[in-house]
Amino acid sequence: MILITGATGNIGGATLEALVASGTPVRALSRRERSWPAGVEGVTGDLADADSLIRAADGVDAVFLLSGYAGTERLLAALAAAGAARAVLLSGSSASSGDTSNAVASYQIESERIVRASGLEWTVLQLTRS
Repeated sequence: MILITGATGNIGGATLEALVASGTPVRALSRRERSWPAGVEGVTGDLADADSLIRAADGVDAVFLLSGYAGTERLLAALAAAGAARAVLLSGSSASSGDTSNAVASYQIESERIVRASGLEWTVLQLTRS
């Protein structure tokens, strides 16, 4: 089971669709109850509310995360405790700058640090403009 955060957004939604099409079991996190396509298990929670994320972790093998949310560290700890193996973080090229005076770079740098320190296997995806 893969937990998708940001499942209603552009990238999270495309990730969700690709996993469903491949037959991979997915759980989609949303701030409110909603209808999901066949093959998607929905769970209600908010990335800014760490306590709401713990129930989303049960039975999850991996997670697709967005950068910049206060609950990231707590969610990763819950996932590790539940036996998850991998975290994939969507970040951005500004994190490579190391410039913590830039608000966007700062939250991406911190999110990458948290994922790397989680004890899970991890992948960081840095989006760049071409």
